[in-house]
Amino acid sequence: MSIGANNGLFTGIHHGKLDEKNRVTIPAAWRFDDDATFLAMFHPALGAIVVFPPSMAERIRDAASQVTVSDPVKMDALSLLGANSIQVTCDKAGRITLNEHVVKEACLERDVVFRGSFTTFHISAPVPPKADRDSESALATLRALRELGL
Repeated sequence: MSIGANNGLFTGIHHGKLDEKNRVTIPAAWRFDDDATFLAMFHPALGAIVVFPPSMAERIRDAASQVTVSDPVKMDALSLLGANSIQVTCDKAGRITLNEHVVKEACLERDVVFRGSFTTFHISAPVPPKADRDSESALATLRALRELGL
């Protein structure tokens, strides 16, 4: 994996644009190899799309492989996170394509903001939706992340 000059850390705030095909250009310092797969999901408690780099995607895969079908709580967690996540790869122009679901949930329009969070980064609207930490769906997402040790 190669992540720009940031030594694997996502720091700072960057501004970008969402195009008509739901593509955003990742800040140059945060770009990754064409074959690297990141995961992106809307996180209601943050009001933003969280992008997990390959190393964290690997942690998620490892945690998921430990879940047995006899553990319905963790199976529900996997189902919830899997249904609300997308795999993204960087094209040659440094763009990733988001799907309609995450774009709608994050209330993205033309302008977007990238916020570093050291091991992940967030994509949000300049004025993101209000953080939801109380609804049943937000609590379910938080429980699912906790169940997988994230």
